[in-house]
Amino acid sequence: MEIWLIKDGKKTGPYNDYEIRGRISERQLQPGDYAWHEGLSVWVKLEEIEWFRSEFESLKTTGPPPLPDHFPMDAAQISAPPNCLYLLRRFWARWLDLLVYSALWWLVMYVGGRHIGDVIENRWLMLSMFIPWFVIEAWLLHRFGTTPGKWLLGIRVANDDDTPLTLKSSVWRSLRVMIAGVGFGWGMLSLLCQAMSWFTTRRIGKPVWDFMGKHKVTVVPLNVFKVIALVLLLFTAIQLQSAVRGPYDQERFLKEFPQWEKFFDKSKPLYFPVKH
Repeated sequence: MEIWLIKDGKKTGPYNDYEIRGRISERQLQPGDYAWHEGLSVWVKLEEIEWFRSEFESLKTTGPPPLPDHFPMDAAQISAPPNCLYLLRRFWARWLDLLVYSALWWLVMYVGGRHIGDVIENRWLMLSMFIPWFVIEAWLLHRFGTTPGKWLLGIRVANDDDTPLTLKSSVWRSLRVMIAGVGFGWGMLSLLCQAMSWFTTRRIGKPVWDFMGKHKVTVVPLNVFKVIALVLLLFTAIQLQSAVRGPYDQERFLKEFPQWEKFFDKSKPLYFPVKH
C-alpha cells in the first residue's frame, strides 16, 4: 500500500509500507508525523496506523541504536580545528621533503654538467622540477604511509578507516598537493596556495587533498633525536642548494642591482664556481 507523509509542512510520497518501517527504525520518522493512505478520510498520526504502531513500541523497548564504528565524513567535519603546532609540523614536514629533494636535484644538475645559469633561465625546466618528487612521494605514502620529512616529525597518512592508501589514491593525493598545496613551488603562487591551505584546514579540520580523498593524518610525540636529525638535514639541504645556485643567483642579482655590489665579498671562495 502507498503511504503519503507530511514532513516540514510539505506532502511527500508515495512510499511503500516497508520504506516507512525502515525510516521508523532509523528514527527518521516520529509517532506524531502525519500520514495518509487510500481508505482514510483524514490525515492521521503514524502511531495511529495499526501497521506502524508496533514499530514505535519496539523502539521504546530497545533504546537508542548503537554508535557506528566510523562516523561519516560530514560528522567528522564538526571536530575542533587543528591547533597551530599540528599545522606547523605538517608544514615543516612538507618543506623538509621539498628542500632535500630540491638540493639533490640541483646537485644532480651540477654533477651532470648542466650550466646552472641556463637551468635557472629555462622556465619549463624550473616549472617541472618538483614533478618527480610528487611521484616519489605517492609511492612512499602507498608503501610506508610516510615520507622522510613526515617520519622525522612523527606524521603518518592513512585512510579515514585506518587502512593504507592505495597507489591510485596516493597518486591523486600527491597531485592535489602539488597543485593546490604548493602551487608547483612557483613563487607567489606557492605562497598563496599555502595560505589558502592553512585557512581551509583551520576551517574544516583537514586540507582539501585529505578531505577529498577521505584521508587522515596522525601524529605521535616528537622524538628529540629525530628533531636534531631534522635540523641537521634542513641545514645541510639549504647549504647544498645555496652552494650550487648561490653564485648564479648572486651574479643575476648584481646585474639587476649593481649598486649592491659593494656589500658582497668577492674574495670569498665559492663551493661551486660559476661556469661561463
